[in-house]
Amino acid sequence: MVSDSLRLQRVRVPLLEHMLTTSISLPMEMLAAATMYSRMEQKKTSIDVQLCSHNGTPVLSHGNILLTPSMDLSSSSKADLILLPALWRNPMPIVRRSRETIDWIREQYSHGATFCVAGTGVALMAESGLLDHQPATTHWYYLNRLRKHYPEVLFKPHHLITRAGRIYCAGSVNSVADLMVHIIKRAMGRDVANRVAQQFSHEIRRPFEQTHYADDHTTSHGDEIIVNLQDWLRQHIQDDIDSQQLLAVTGLTQRTLNRRFREATGMSPFHYLQQLRLNHCAELLKATDLSITEIALQSGFNDPDYFSRQFKQHYQLNPSDFRRSVRGKLFYLDTQ
Repeated sequence: MVSDSLRLQRVRVPLLEHMLTTSISLPMEMLAAATMYSRMEQKKTSIDVQLCSHNGTPVLSHGNILLTPSMDLSSSSKADLILLPALWRNPMPIVRRSRETIDWIREQYSHGATFCVAGTGVALMAESGLLDHQPATTHWYYLNRLRKHYPEVLFKPHHLITRAGRIYCAGSVNSVADLMVHIIKRAMGRDVANRVAQQFSHEIRRPFEQTHYADDHTTSHGDEIIVNLQDWLRQHIQDDIDSQQLLAVTGLTQRTLNRRFREATGMSPFHYLQQLRLNHCAELLKATDLSITEIALQSGFNDPDYFSRQFKQHYQLNPSDFRRSVRGKLFYLDTQ
């Protein structure tokens, strides 16, 4: 399991010709917002985000946007996080001309950097060899072509986000936003991440834990008893559950259950259940016209007032305001 914490003191963004500017500008703006929200909580947060390129030369992105780096790759120092951009159309010609960047990627990985890779930028990671026998995703249009180029990479066509240790891949710009919410949560905490999500991807995202594919995903972490318990909790989300029921399902002692569940998921069984319930409530608020009381009861909260307090603590909005915020951003196409 990946550590819950993530250092974000130094963020580096390599520039490449024909890159999609939005694939780096959006996560950079989300990090800037996260820094502001963190400081509002009286935390001393400082993130050094620098654009870099081979020899420090300006790069013309797709859309004829000239990007000027502040440093060259060789002087970029050890990074905590690297934002690797998506490339416009077929990425392979750029990959063949980017040997210095690929060598730099290997070096940064060896020094412990975490990577957030957008769309077809995965070709650069694949070329480095760091994704051999590891899960990855990319833009759907080029997935089959890249699968032929890199047969050792375990491409996951049905997932928009994957994680292979310290390498995160996102298949689209929208999924980059979802991924950045998760990165910010690991680095700055849930409250800051939720506030950033409200500003940038509130209406499109689903919880990272429910949508990504990882090399040690919670449904394949190896502890079969805990996997079965996770499935049981999802199936009994509306029920009034106590510790004795969990012990009966697993056949473990309380102490062993708590230890193994935390080792597998990073949280206690009842914290996990609370997350399941709150996520379920958020989906019902987005997709249905059920009353707040009905949503609370359908999600295992017998006290609607308690549910509202817990929901606001988690999402920084009460249920009614959350619903108005989401509904105000949704749209549809009238084809008549």
